[in-house]
Amino acid sequence: MSTSSLALLTKYRVALWTIAMSIHAAAFPVMPTRPCSFCLSLQGGSVFADFDTDSGGTVPLRRISFDGYGCCDATAAAKMSPADSRVLLDALARGALASEVVGDVLTRFFRQRQDIIWSDALKQHGLL
Repeated sequence: MSTSSLALLTKYRVALWTIAMSIHAAAFPVMPTRPCSFCLSLQGGSVFADFDTDSGGTVPLRRISFDGYGCCDATAAAKMSPADSRVLLDALARGALASEVVGDVLTRFFRQRQDIIWSDALKQHGLL
């Protein structure tokens, strides 16, 4: 295989990896049976994440439900960092959740908490 063909193949694989790993987030109405500050529909509705906000403006995850896995009580999960919380809350307020920055914030959060949130479900739904 020539060097240029190998470079193109590597570039193609990197592009596919990037596409496969992107997080698609949208605001979802808070349901009375699942109280929280706000809810995100992730990956086209196969995952729902319920978040709160505290008095300091940081964002803890309350619960997350995955198609094929059920609902994971995430109250033991630590809060997002203050900086990531601000990014997420600002994007939510502007209706700009479909951005690479929000995807990066959520990916970072899920990677840091995969020992608490079901890692197999996170992987299956492309959230890591």
